[in-house]
Amino acid sequence: MKRPITVAALAGACLLLLTLPSLSQSSATATVAFQLTGYQSLSVWGERTDARDIISLYRIPQPSPQERAAGWVERPRALQLLARSNLPWVLRVRALEPTMGTSDDGQYRKPVSDLYVRAARNYIPVSVSDQAITEGPLGEFLIPIDYRVRVGPEHRDGSYQVTLIYTISTR
Repeated sequence: MKRPITVAALAGACLLLLTLPSLSQSSATATVAFQLTGYQSLSVWGERTDARDIISLYRIPQPSPQERAAGWVERPRALQLLARSNLPWVLRVRALEPTMGTSDDGQYRKPVSDLYVRAARNYIPVSVSDQAITEGPLGEFLIPIDYRVRVGPEHRDGSYQVTLIYTISTR
């Protein structure tokens, strides 16, 4: 008689042990939210600086006779920028000043709108306001920048230069 009680007690203990985990289990739901911090950097190709803004000084060359006849001084790949971003981005440009300087005779102030910039599509005139020149998805991109300076009939020779500010930001 001792044996059936021992077996019954052992079976009861095993049953109790097997049901304890299910009795002690509970569930919880947690919501985890996060925001991906945007990262953009811009650098001049071949240099080690990374920033959101790049300041570039461009000295306008004296036009050749052929460029005067064409009405333009054009410099393909005058600057190459390296854009890095973990979000879709846009590249903007603006001039620091509204003019590029005064002619040698002091009679003519060359407007910054005579400078055109192209990064992806068509040339756009530069102004002191930000202007989008290209955009892209996340990743790393080498962006060649072309310059074109208008040398119309009113143009007079001078030492012209322009400070351009390139900025990368999210779209």
